[in-house]
Amino acid sequence: MKAPSFQLKNVGRTFGARVALRQVSIEIPAGQIVALVGPSGAGKSTLIRLLAGVLKPTTGHLLADGKEMTSWSWREMQKHRGSCRIIEQSHLLVSQLSVHQNTISGHLALWPWYKVMAAALWPIEKERVRAVLDSLGIAEHQFRSVSELSGGQMQRVAIARALFSDPRAIFADEPTASLDPNTAKAVTEIILAQAKARGVTLMFCTNLLSAVLPQCDRVIGLRDGELVLDSPASLLSPLALKRLYENSDERQLMATHGTNGTDLE
Repeated sequence: MKAPSFQLKNVGRTFGARVALRQVSIEIPAGQIVALVGPSGAGKSTLIRLLAGVLKPTTGHLLADGKEMTSWSWREMQKHRGSCRIIEQSHLLVSQLSVHQNTISGHLALWPWYKVMAAALWPIEKERVRAVLDSLGIAEHQFRSVSELSGGQMQRVAIARALFSDPRAIFADEPTASLDPNTAKAVTEIILAQAKARGVTLMFCTNLLSAVLPQCDRVIGLRDGELVLDSPASLLSPLALKRLYENSDERQLMATHGTNGTDLE
């Protein structure tokens, strides 16, 4: 399936009295790899969920492949949601189930009822699941309980769950925030490599920018719900990045740890 393109025209999103996004206008071409950055509470997760079809904009227009998403039928929206996968900071796995069962779990809603019943009784799609796990270096754990895995291995299972559905777009919402630096770097490289190999649209929300930047096409920055940074990755200005995080908790954290302005985690 072809990767989707997205267009936001003056998109806003509120939750009661709280404004999460304000008049955001951007275009994301099909297959582009985007780093999404900004202080906590900037609206990054809201933007990701709008693009994935989990949320609807309060104001403005949101288009995927040139079609207004708010005008879609329930079936069209379900199809879009099924083709877009979010990799969360928390892996959201079922610890009592096996790696195999967790991998196919994100695809169950797309299967007919009889295939879902079959999957509950015995392992199905074994070779396909193994191929995905093998690409992530965890094929030997296919039938182990998730509870026996390390944090980094669990996050790889979460990635496998996303990839198993052959997504058109992947939205990684700070997927390495709870991992140690070495594991975070490895998981980041896996997500980027898989996105490039599959030609999908990828938005990677992270504060570990130095690990993502060499593989990205573009950097988008949000602050207080507003778009304040939009730059080709190769032309990213350290000054623009500094202004994005100025006076934020992340900026204080950077000063404390003596980071160089591209590592914010």
